[in-house]
Amino acid sequence: MTTRRWAAALALLLLMSACGANHQSRAVVAVGTTLVDSGLMAELVAAYSVDHPDDNIAVIALSSSEAIVLASSGNADVLITHNKEVLDEYLSSQPASQSTDIFASTFHLVADPSITIEASSLVEALSIVAEREVLFVSRDDGSGTNAAERDAWNAANIDPSGELWYLRTGTAMGATLLVADQRHAATLTEHGAFLTADNQLSLLKVPHTAIPNPYQLTLVESASDAGASFFELISSPAGRAALVAANDELFGQQVYEF
Repeated sequence: MTTRRWAAALALLLLMSACGANHQSRAVVAVGTTLVDSGLMAELVAAYSVDHPDDNIAVIALSSSEAIVLASSGNADVLITHNKEVLDEYLSSQPASQSTDIFASTFHLVADPSITIEASSLVEALSIVAEREVLFVSRDDGSGTNAAERDAWNAANIDPSGELWYLRTGTAMGATLLVADQRHAATLTEHGAFLTADNQLSLLKVPHTAIPNPYQLTLVESASDAGASFFELISSPAGRAALVAANDELFGQQVYEF
């Protein structure tokens, strides 16, 4: 985890510990940064708060790997992540935790308008990026987005590490998109976060490069009552309705779908 994100998470946890509210009415929900960057988590927490006004739901935006580390240290009640390989490792040591596929969006390759890539798949597009040495910006932060990017490079039989055209940011989706935009580069992005930042960017989606991006919802073994309630709401029909409403409000289309 980056020093800045660890510091922010620690500060929030210390503030909650100092708070006089009943422990059972608080929950720490650690989620992938894409879900915060897109505005989705604010909408889902607001929907939960309608029927649970006394519960304090604290959302911490981290990469999926960092969120799971936070849960492993006993400092998170609920996770919404999209790095299944790392989550499965965590769950193997936490048999009492509950986890389910919850919703999915998509990943897309996006690039500066000056970059023309004609491909039939993400893997083919990345092969073209490598062949032309197109500047590519990677999150390189243990996120689900970064894991999907690595899988795509592997499928293309390409190792971009060490290449001069491969730039690592080690930061969240929104910041990585801004770097790619400023450097007139390409990057892999989560759809909701891209749509949220789109009015600040000149980047365009590269056709035919969309791949699925499933998220998993996890209730940590030692979760508080508020954490259990939040988990139940998000995975219920009411949670589905809240998700549909959030998509309509934020994007005018269904970006995150059950």
